[in-house]
Amino acid sequence: MDERKLEELFRGSVQSVPPASFDEHDVVRASRRITARRRVAAVGATVVAAGVLAGGVAVVLPSGPETSQQAQPQVTPASPSSEDGPAVLSRRGGGCGPDATVAAAVTEQLPEAAATAPVSVPSCPSGAEVASFELREGAAAGRVTVIVSPAGALPPDQATPGDARRPDGSEQSVRQTRSGKLVVVRSAPDAGSPAAPYRARLPLIADGLAGRF
Repeated sequence: MDERKLEELFRGSVQSVPPASFDEHDVVRASRRITARRRVAAVGATVVAAGVLAGGVAVVLPSGPETSQQAQPQVTPASPSSEDGPAVLSRRGGGCGPDATVAAAVTEQLPEAAATAPVSVPSCPSGAEVASFELREGAAAGRVTVIVSPAGALPPDQATPGDARRPDGSEQSVRQTRSGKLVVVRSAPDAGSPAAPYRARLPLIADGLAGRF
């Protein structure tokens, strides 16, 4: 093969190569995309590392008494106020201690009772709510007691609505309440007292309490 034929053969091989499908602009754009992906990957790795470090710090934080106190706010119990009236002890276990609701209702009908604390009574009907006050009206001294009770739990001398004087010298007013219970308002004089305190107001007090219960 002479040199002319060899030259033509090489020239034909070069002409048979297909043209390139991209130019220098495509190369630049591809390079920029690769660089951008590397930067995003680097930022992501940094964020992950920061999260791991933050989690590590949270784990090693001390959890002593000071931290527990900050996490759980202290609750200060409310103290009784003199503006709320006399202290009232709630009745427990079916006993005959003063009932808060009844005591508050009595002080509304008989404001003079608000100056003294209610006291317990020796006995009371089953299911009854009681409030009793030791009061004085002029020379008269004694105890005003209010009983709110189911009608069937009261003895016969207290189960009939009306106003009466009892054999022991006490005055009593009985009324039926809106709910079907009976409210008994009784004023018993102390030994040596000329009369029962607030006896003239017992019917009005009983009427007012009957509308409350």
